[in-house]
Amino acid sequence: MIAAAGAPLKQTALNSVHRASGAKMVDYCGWDMPVEYSGITREHLSVRTAAGLFDVSHMGEIEVRGPQALALLQHVTSNDVSRLQDGQAQYSALMLPSGSCIDDCVVHRFAPEHYFLCVNAANTDRDYAWMVQCNSFGADVLNVSAQYAQIALQGPRALEILKKLAETDPTDLKYYWFRSARCAGVDGILARTGYTGEDGFEFYFPPTASEQIWNTLLDAGKEQGLIPAGLGARNTLRLEAAYPLYGHELDDQTTLIEANLGWIVKLDKGDFTGRDVLRRQRTEGTPKKLIGFEMTDRAPARDGYPVCIDGKPVGKVTSGSPAPYLKKNIGMAYVPPEYAEVGREIQIEIRGRQANAQIVKLPFYKRSK
Repeated sequence: MIAAAGAPLKQTALNSVHRASGAKMVDYCGWDMPVEYSGITREHLSVRTAAGLFDVSHMGEIEVRGPQALALLQHVTSNDVSRLQDGQAQYSALMLPSGSCIDDCVVHRFAPEHYFLCVNAANTDRDYAWMVQCNSFGADVLNVSAQYAQIALQGPRALEILKKLAETDPTDLKYYWFRSARCAGVDGILARTGYTGEDGFEFYFPPTASEQIWNTLLDAGKEQGLIPAGLGARNTLRLEAAYPLYGHELDDQTTLIEANLGWIVKLDKGDFTGRDVLRRQRTEGTPKKLIGFEMTDRAPARDGYPVCIDGKPVGKVTSGSPAPYLKKNIGMAYVPPEYAEVGREIQIEIRGRQANAQIVKLPFYKRSK
């Protein structure tokens, strides 16, 4: 299997397991990854109603250590890292001077001088290089991605399944908190964050234990309906929950304010990369705004389709797909802010035909607590 640039595709430690199980494999950001096992719709619905198990070992991990670790992270991320306690995590972004981001990420605090970032697979090397470039503070920045595999157990029955295998009851682990834990006889890091709109856990551990963890979890969750899930279902699940995906809703030409991520922009923490642009946009407005829409015509919108208002192109679909749980065709797109009000009729150009849609409030799906 050869990547587009001629380099061999990277593989997670579970690659042979995925192939033996009959998974459909694709080139995802230079990684040979499972897009589906038993069908995207089945896997999506399993996560919404029971549980699904994802191999997300392609994600990157970056550690920041030392007396100046906090100073570097405050400078290069949008959120306020100083608010974190030991064992707490926060959603954030690695900022560019333009107010856009080089990546979104989750920052974990182990201790006042020890932080751990989970970043996107496609951006790991670029994220690391950018953090090193911004590191005038003297913090220790380490790309530790090779040291970790990561498995995500997601769905309303995830806790019930995990309790069978975790040596310490994970019930009291709060949302966006994490801790060192032993699961299925393997030591690692257990976090409760997620990217599907459901309750769930991520387990970071040495790659050599990947098959043991994967197979033990699937066996333990069989009675609860746990099945393996691929990147196809991960994408439709995050779209229903209106979570952004880098390269779709987020890129280096789109600011956090435009992307409806103002809630992770903490202007009052002091100076940070891109702060002036974000402060100005918060006061003066933005040239574009992220909206969600539902198709009122039957055809589904797809990524990249033109968005029209009153017959005139105003943007493109950033993410579009059928929503298996909602049983609707949904999508997100950027439009000029004067056209972004909920309820407005818009058109999506599908193979030369303008299909009707309506702007709706985000998220499309929100789980019951």
